[in-house]
Amino acid sequence: MRLGKDWYNMANRKIGVTSTSFNMPFDQMLPLAKEMGITGIQLWNVSGEHDARSLTQDARERLLDKIRSHGMEISALCAEVGGFTDPATVEVHLEKAKAVIDLAVDFGVYVISGHVGTISEDPNDPARVCMRKAMIELGSYAEDRGKVYASETGPETIELMREFIDELPNKAIKLNFDPANLVMNGINPVKGVLVGKELIVHTHVKDAIRYVDGSCEEMPVGKGSVPFSEYFAALDSIGYDGYFTIEREIGENRVVDIRAAVEVIKSL
Repeated sequence: MRLGKDWYNMANRKIGVTSTSFNMPFDQMLPLAKEMGITGIQLWNVSGEHDARSLTQDARERLLDKIRSHGMEISALCAEVGGFTDPATVEVHLEKAKAVIDLAVDFGVYVISGHVGTISEDPNDPARVCMRKAMIELGSYAEDRGKVYASETGPETIELMREFIDELPNKAIKLNFDPANLVMNGINPVKGVLVGKELIVHTHVKDAIRYVDGSCEEMPVGKGSVPFSEYFAALDSIGYDGYFTIEREIGENRVVDIRAAVEVIKSL
């Protein structure tokens, strides 16, 4: 029997989860994630027990061994430092992000993600100028170490994000595509994939709804407005082969929500 391309994509999607999604101790969530068929963990590395600035070399080795002992791997690291638009904080934020890149070197992880801040449409806006200088510095730092910093999609269009990234002299600033963030800002995530294309190195699987009055709310995957069937098909069409990392930031029944998200990924 000959199996088609759609079967290949469904059977080979790599499913990950952010370490914060379960909202429980890390040692408790690891076996639970494994039982669900999740193979990748995106770690939070700017505070808490996995802060890149405080993890000793021994602690790094123990953490990596622990994850591997569950038959899993680190899919990406998270350097959510608060953006790079404010000259008063940009140096501190760069220091934190660089520490996460150094951690990625030790872990052998390719992708580090985080929000860069809201990109102004005006190239001369001081906040955008500040961000550009920061991304030149951070991108060069990542590029020299064989890593990429994936800017998470947010309030701006993918066209604007692409314009900003394409103007940078290095090639290490990429995209972490979060379809829920786009839906919450009235942006079509499916069309965005076709704009972002090769810049997309990681995606969060998160859902949301935007109400008529402009307010928005994160929802369990499959219960919001993200058209996941079309979204996954768009990613397949551009040859995306990275992790589909579930992210759940709110909710009283996160284990149930994450399990349902796994089934959505497997079924589409």
